[in-house]
Amino acid sequence: MNYKPIIRFLYLYLPLIMVSFLNFSCKDEVHELGVPANASFKVSKVDGKANTFLLESTSENAYRYQWDIGTEEGLKAGVAKQEAYFLKKGIYNVKLYAYGNGGYDMATQQVTVDSDDLTPILTNPTFQMLTAHPWKLDPVSASPIIVGTEGNPGEYFGGGPLANCQVDDVYTFAFTNNDFKLSYNANGATFNAGNLQPNYVCGSDRSYNNVSFTFSTVVAGAGLATITLPGAPIPNFIGVTDISSNNFRIISISANEMVLRSGKATEVVHQMRFIRN
Repeated sequence: MNYKPIIRFLYLYLPLIMVSFLNFSCKDEVHELGVPANASFKVSKVDGKANTFLLESTSENAYRYQWDIGTEEGLKAGVAKQEAYFLKKGIYNVKLYAYGNGGYDMATQQVTVDSDDLTPILTNPTFQMLTAHPWKLDPVSASPIIVGTEGNPGEYFGGGPLANCQVDDVYTFAFTNNDFKLSYNANGATFNAGNLQPNYVCGSDRSYNNVSFTFSTVVAGAGLATITLPGAPIPNFIGVTDISSNNFRIISISANEMVLRSGKATEVVHQMRFIRN
């Protein structure tokens, strides 16, 4: 049998057949996948809700949505129209990933939040007990102040009676004029701890009024909440003057008692027991 005509036919026409087949396959695949999404969205403030915005997709050819509102929580599954809440003031890069039959698209917008939302703090039970009344160091406790490490708060000093000028010290935490304020009334004299001369005796009155502080339920180490005073530890202190830092952690609190620990978890800590004044 003479195979030359068959070979000549395959040589001439097989490439054309393959190209036609591939073109048909590609067209069929595009038809199955569909048109890619075109992502877009609009943002509007929600009336009556603090720091809350309505995110509304205006994407074309989309059937599935993921949102990243820029608060370091990452990408989350969502719907075309949903609300976003921001606790702190700032500028947030909001991203929408819109998915269609032919692929996905991403759109981004900046959302500006003008102020912090204080509602979670003001309604926090720990904060409410902290600001319910003034506090003073516990005069009847055998260890109203101890000094040590995070793992052993009494490691360096196990406690002892208060000096006379410490017994009448009063600390008042308040929320006033849209700010957190702390006032200290020494009632005539302040106890000078080891960082002041003369050491460990009652000295001049170092009272202060309406010093701003921050309150946070984020705690590094043990505790329920963190109180931070501005600037260096002195002159703004709580309980004792030789604290390691202006960081204070509420270890426990009730209507009548509070344990406060000054110093970060990596520092020397002073743990103080307060009672309702």
